[in-house]
Amino acid sequence: MNAKRLVIQVFGWLSVVVGYGLALLLIRGIYIGITRGFGALRSQALWIVLGYLLFLGLAVYLFTLGRSALSMAKGTPRPKSRFGWGRIILGMLFLYSSAVDHFHLIPVHQRIKHLEATNETQAVAMNATAIVIALGCVALVLSGVWMGIRPNRTDVSV
Repeated sequence: MNAKRLVIQVFGWLSVVVGYGLALLLIRGIYIGITRGFGALRSQALWIVLGYLLFLGLAVYLFTLGRSALSMAKGTPRPKSRFGWGRIILGMLFLYSSAVDHFHLIPVHQRIKHLEATNETQAVAMNATAIVIALGCVALVLSGVWMGIRPNRTDVSV
C-alpha cells in the first residue's frame, strides 16, 4: 500500500471514530438532559433540540466521510454526494452558535468572558463584524445547496 492510500485510510478511520464519538456524546447529553429534566428550560427546548440535530448531522457527516475515504483507499470509490453537506453543516453550526451567543438563547455558565466594547466605535465594529460573518455563513449554506440543485453540466444538447 502506498503512502497516499495509507494516509487516506488513516484519516478515514479517524473520521469514523470521531463521528462515533460525537454520536456517543450526543446520546450522553440527551440522557443527562432527560434525567435532569427539561422542565425548567421549556422556553429554550426548541434551541436545545436544534443544537442536538446539528450535532447529529455533524456526526453522521463525519461517519459517511470516513466510510467514503476508506472505500477510496481500498480502490473502490463511492459516488460523490449531490449536495455540499460539509458546507451546509459547517455554515449552520456557525450560524447556530452565533445566534445562541448573541441572543442568549440557552443559559450557559460564564467561564469565558466575552469582549465588551468600551466606546461606540468598537460596538459598531463588533456588530458589523458579526453581520458580515453571519452573511458569510448564509452564503456557505446556500453554496452547498446550490451544488445539489444546479443543472448537470455534462448533459449538453446540440
